[in-house]
Amino acid sequence: MRDESGLPYLDVKKLSYFFSVRFTACFRWKTAATILAIVILCLSPALGWAEPVGYPGGMWGQVTHDDDQVSGSGGMGWIHQGIDWVSLPGDVMLNTYAEYRYRTRELNRKYYDTQGPAVGIELRKDFLTVGSAVYWEKLPELGTSSANKELYVTWYYDWNANSGNKFGPFAFPGSWWGNLTYDVDGLNGSGAQGFVNQGVDWFTLPGGVVTNTFVEYRHRSRTKNNLYYDAGGPAVGVDFRKWFFHFGVNYYWERLPMLNESSNRAQFYLTWYYTWDVKDMFSKNVTASDAEK
Repeated sequence: MRDESGLPYLDVKKLSYFFSVRFTACFRWKTAATILAIVILCLSPALGWAEPVGYPGGMWGQVTHDDDQVSGSGGMGWIHQGIDWVSLPGDVMLNTYAEYRYRTRELNRKYYDTQGPAVGIELRKDFLTVGSAVYWEKLPELGTSSANKELYVTWYYDWNANSGNKFGPFAFPGSWWGNLTYDVDGLNGSGAQGFVNQGVDWFTLPGGVVTNTFVEYRHRSRTKNNLYYDAGGPAVGVDFRKWFFHFGVNYYWERLPMLNESSNRAQFYLTWYYTWDVKDMFSKNVTASDAEK
């Protein structure tokens, strides 16, 4: 159901322009090439670089169902395998990776649906990652494909506002995720997306299922092909968490600034996020084999 009520929202187009201009100024291609050259020099044997530090990988995905007339139900996600080559001075980790990405939905898919492999190199420090990637993107609704070169900064930071049980037995988990991209070739446009979330863990159901309620603000924007892509707005929801799965329902006051429309709706979702390190898995197998001997 569409709503023209004009709910207050963050101007996603202005946000995109703000970040894109500054990100472009800071991460020109020549700057990125200089950084890469410095990294390569740092990998000299003088650092005592031997075998990789680790082989981290992960997968993230989300399936949603709603009945609005703008986006419709859909799914998105990625699967990723990387190599942590060396820890640089300052505990900055150098990583290269390969991954596969996908994104699709029922309605207005023309500039939204996309899939394909990617490879990249990145520097990781605490909750912040800076990198460069090549994404062989296929847009099935347009019948086109391209090799997109991008520079990016991404971060993920979480917290528990009730550490030490200052507010009783409840947990207050929160998180902040964001991603800024600079499109080197100008094919899809530079952009920004992310969310900030604050929740309350009320109780644990039988089977270890944690019951949570949350409030959240989301945004997504880019400088090209953004008619049905740019979106932002607040959401509230109920979430059930078990292992690496989240299942729940939320109500999202979504604003689409390029269409000057709103799509306020309830949405059911299933989300998963799982990580591993092949090196640790191999070490555990070796240890188990030694114990059997």
